[in-house]
Amino acid sequence: MKLSRKFFTSLFASSMLLTQANKLNADEWDYWAIKLNSDSSKGYDFYTVVNETGEATLRNTKCWAMPNYPGQCETGLSNEIYVDPSSGDLWFENSNSDMYSYSLETNTWTAQNDDWKGDYTVIRERSSLSASSDGTINIGYGDDILLKKKTNGEYHLGENSFVTKEENGKQNIWGQDVNGTKIPLNVQGSDFQIDGVSVQGQINTNKSNIKNLGEGVAGSTALTAALTALPQTSKESKLSCGVGTGAYSSRYAVGFGCASQVNERVDINAGGSYVFGGSKSYGGGTLDSGVVKAGFVFKLGELNKPTQISMKDKKVMETKILSLEENNNKIISQNKDLKQQNKSIISKNQNLENTVSTLMARLERLEKIALRDIKSQDLASIKD
Repeated sequence: MKLSRKFFTSLFASSMLLTQANKLNADEWDYWAIKLNSDSSKGYDFYTVVNETGEATLRNTKCWAMPNYPGQCETGLSNEIYVDPSSGDLWFENSNSDMYSYSLETNTWTAQNDDWKGDYTVIRERSSLSASSDGTINIGYGDDILLKKKTNGEYHLGENSFVTKEENGKQNIWGQDVNGTKIPLNVQGSDFQIDGVSVQGQINTNKSNIKNLGEGVAGSTALTAALTALPQTSKESKLSCGVGTGAYSSRYAVGFGCASQVNERVDINAGGSYVFGGSKSYGGGTLDSGVVKAGFVFKLGELNKPTQISMKDKKVMETKILSLEENNNKIISQNKDLKQQNKSIISKNQNLENTVSTLMARLERLEKIALRDIKSQDLASIKD
């Protein structure tokens, strides 16, 4: 066996050897076990054992004849025993220093020629398994540590780099530098998949879908805005139509719709809008570029007459108001003239009253003279 070959080595002084090989599935064996057959003429029994349950399966029985004792098998277990970590094959050195390997896959033994061993009294293969003072178990040495298990349950692939740890019902993984600081995990030059699905592909797809969804939502908002600008009911005519526009986040839409009053209690309306730029697809859905609407208005209970008037009635009323204003202006002008005439009449009446008063005074004096009931001093004061 060459010095460059790396094995895990374990030597048992008792009658049983348990050497852990490559980890297989949980329902398969994970240990080799060797013991003497109850019939000393048969030699050793080789078993595989499921560590979790202790279930052992006999794989092979092998006898190495003892020198100078024909028909007898060696019975000591102080032999060199190895397990090949790459294949799981068992290597067994008998008491004559002959090395054999056993393949479970083919159920065959193969003699291994290691002539160099004859030059040494004691031979031990350098084990790649070592333990540190803090309880850390290393596979490899120095800068060549391949795997490290720490007492806190962390498994390190390499001296630092990749770390994994089962914690709180989940398997955590992270990268770590020489100072123990967490660093990003970078998948370089290879596609990272989960259940056969590309993670980067899903990220790119989701990014595109989110962008399309955002543009679609903006388009939907513009469509809705255009619809809200359309007429809902017809107030002043039997049928009314309109055009509306809407814009949101660089998306523009135009809408067209009509509304009609079927009777006093029922109104109907219908319309649609279209957004420029086309529809947008995201994942399993599509946001279309057009939308339509239709509605009915039913008036229940007692109908109240509207306080508003029609355009025709309004024009008639405006004409009448203008006519009344003109007549009113004429009346005001006439009133002004009458006021001036009244002032002149009043002035004349005042003069007339003064004249009448003077005449009345003279008449009274004449009456007194006629009745000879006037005093002389009164006659002296009468003027022509």
